[in-house]
Order: sequence, then structure tokens, then C-alpha cells
Amino acid sequence: MATVTPPKITSTRFRDFFRRGDPTERRLVGPIRGEVLGADRLAKHARNIARKHRLLPLKKQRGPGPLLLRLDDSRKVLDEVHDRLAEAAERGIDISPAGEWLLDNAYIVQEHIREIRTNLPGGYYQELPKLANGTLAEYPRVYDVAIELIAHTEGHLSLENITLFVR
Repeated sequence: MATVTPPKITSTRFRDFFRRGDPTERRLVGPIRGEVLGADRLAKHARNIARKHRLLPLKKQRGPGPLLLRLDDSRKVLDEVHDRLAEAAERGIDISPAGEWLLDNAYIVQEHIREIRTNLPGGYYQELPKLANGTLAEYPRVYDVAIELIAHTEGHLSLENITLFVR
């Protein structure tokens, strides 16, 4: 099973972002980690996951769903971090390499967020099969599949390993 580790939080806004809601939401932050698996073990792991998944009956819900809400919250946090980093850089404070990367590439991150909002509208999101069991109960099944695939391939996604995992 993939796990995530919450980062240490100092700012109230960031603390609220990572601690709000139920305990399930708190498990959705931090790096995604899992044992790296070769092709055979990855396929076997995917079959085990599929056997464990139980789906909720399809029902229309109103609203954007927890992942799209989380995306909006993440965008707000990234905007605030970007603003703080830009302000610090203007004052001549040293910025970490990760901070420099965010300053240089914030437009790419924002572009991807806009792309997700465009390609995953709330109505479509609501049609996705949702899990009935496990840590991600009531979340789209594809989210659990994506987390497991990322965790067990160190984030190296290719058409080959995606196909192997979902076949």
C-alpha cells in the first residue's frame, strides 16, 4: 500500500490546509511512497488492488467533489507560497533550489491546474466510479490506482507501466 507523510507545518493557513476535514483527507498530503516494483510484481500488485476494490453504487452528487476542492485549496496555497518566495527574493533573501524552481515555473503549475479544471469538470468527476472501502472510500477509484502506480514506480509513468497496471 502506498503511504503519504504529512510535512511539518508552521503557518496557520498551511496548517489548516493540511489538517482540515476528516483523518482520511490528512492522509492525502505529503510524498507518495511505496516499494518500487518490477513489471511482474507491479502487475500482481494491481490485480490484488483490483480484487480489494468495492465500488459504491453510481449516484449523482452535487458539487465538485473532494479532489477538485483539494485542487482549489492547493492552488491557493501555491499562490501564497509563490508570493512569499517572490517577496523574499526581492529582499535579497536566499531561496532554496525548490523555491527557485517554483518561482521560475509557477506559470507551468498554474497551466496544469487550469488544464485539470477544464478536462475534469465537476459533472464528469461525479460520474467516476467511487470506492466503497479502504482509506480512500468515496474517492474515485482512479485516484487510488494513480497513487499506487506512482508509489510503486517512483513516479516514472509510461504507457507501458500504466497499461500493465490497469489491464
